[in-house]
Amino acid sequence: MAGAMLLVGVTILVLGTMALMRDAAGRGHSPLVFLLPLVGLPYVQENWQDVWWAALLRVFGVALLLLGAGLVVARDPLVLEQPARLFGAGSDVVLAGSQRAELNTFVGSEEAILLAIRNDANPHLTGRINGRDFHYQRVELVDGVFSAQQGDGFIPELEVRILLTENPLPLRERKSIYVRPGDEHPPEVHLSWRNPGQDLPETQIITGGYRMELHLAPLDRYQLSGFMQLVLPDTQHSFLSGEFIASTNRLRYVNGNVDLSFDHPDTLNYLVDQYLAGQFPNGMIRQLDILDTTLRRREGSGTSRVRIALTNGRVEERVLQMERTDVGWVMRPGSATVTVLEAGEQGEMRLATAPRTVPARQDSVTEVPASVTVPFAELVRFSGQQVTVLRASGEPQHGIVRGMQRGRLVLETTVGSGTLEYFVEQADLVGLRLASGQQVTVVDGAPADPAPTPAAVPAPETVETTPVEGEPSPHAGLVGRMVRITGHDGRSRTGVLSAATATQLTLEVPVGSGTLEYYYRPEEVDALEQVARQ
Repeated sequence: MAGAMLLVGVTILVLGTMALMRDAAGRGHSPLVFLLPLVGLPYVQENWQDVWWAALLRVFGVALLLLGAGLVVARDPLVLEQPARLFGAGSDVVLAGSQRAELNTFVGSEEAILLAIRNDANPHLTGRINGRDFHYQRVELVDGVFSAQQGDGFIPELEVRILLTENPLPLRERKSIYVRPGDEHPPEVHLSWRNPGQDLPETQIITGGYRMELHLAPLDRYQLSGFMQLVLPDTQHSFLSGEFIASTNRLRYVNGNVDLSFDHPDTLNYLVDQYLAGQFPNGMIRQLDILDTTLRRREGSGTSRVRIALTNGRVEERVLQMERTDVGWVMRPGSATVTVLEAGEQGEMRLATAPRTVPARQDSVTEVPASVTVPFAELVRFSGQQVTVLRASGEPQHGIVRGMQRGRLVLETTVGSGTLEYFVEQADLVGLRLASGQQVTVVDGAPADPAPTPAAVPAPETVETTPVEGEPSPHAGLVGRMVRITGHDGRSRTGVLSAATATQLTLEVPVGSGTLEYYYRPEEVDALEQVARQ
């Protein structure tokens, strides 16, 4: 139709122009003035009674030319960059009566263009697939495969899968992909549908002869926004058109939240991403790379290996363990293995073992930096450093500062071949002692007992802690026995109750070949009961 409009427009324009040139020559004027736009307008106005019909022919011819050119561009936007496509360049010769000639009839028909145009303003991708109405419920773009699906089951009722020749991810700006019926080696299109009463789908593969316009734009870390117009050359006149939101992974959502019970490596990657985001302060992670994720459905477990680069130059590799529970996939507590690849600018991790290399008989001592006093919120600047935690309700503990979480200081300590993370409340924290011996006092923490400032770093072997006798505890009779303590957070731990005062309970939990001490304040304990030794 566009070609016919162009041909008729050119014909009428030439007839009108020739009539005006002939009239101008008969009146003694130069007929060449009508070869330039608007130059012959004064002559037409002066002799309107005689040449009005020729002028209208010329105007009508120009209008048909513009309308025909608009239809051509609407059908094939690439014609603006490749004008040769206007004459069918690049399209193969198709014999009359062949199957491809019959199928391609719909792709270039007026019906297909009108159907696509009607759906262009549709905020949801809709259309017709294999003679059935299509309304998308999920769109994915993973590993260079674009998939639009209808149906919530494991096998969708209707699906259009496009195997893009080039993976557009990661996407940082708007990207457009055009395919025309005459293009060589276009992306394959797979149509899948399930007929009523069938469990397995049927699939049709289309390797060319279709028309597609795909626009993609980044929306957030896991999603893209886009628009697609697809006209397929099948006998059922299948097409899609409209806007959509595409996921760049295979996460499943329930009521707007990620479904952690869905068994897929992307679910584990999301869990790892959320877990590590809570282990470090905002802006502390410079780069996070998930190197490998393994999901074992039969054992109900998973493993992920990640590499973390912090803003202070520290680079570490973690192996995280996950397990499947009744509520879905969760992190396995205390199972993280940390390998420090680079200690970073401050390097306190490597200095933590320095005192062990000093002979015991050496008379010289290490000068200790002056003590400092900081607010509790500024302790985050010591992230990644080996410290000794000075608490008001217990003995000193050693660990690595990992940041802040919910107003608590997060620390990490090594237990056997793994690591364990624990929290220290602001009201229970007196201060920190760095690996260099420097004392850090918390202004808004627990009050510290007056003590002289040490002049040198004491050897670890000579440090002795004298327990302070407290008021009697109602659980003093269970000291030395196996008990189970349940906190207000719902966590239960079983071990030997080694100490019990009115302000603190100490529980020794066997871990590997040693034990790990947990400290509870009485108001934190929801239940305490004696259990039999195993």
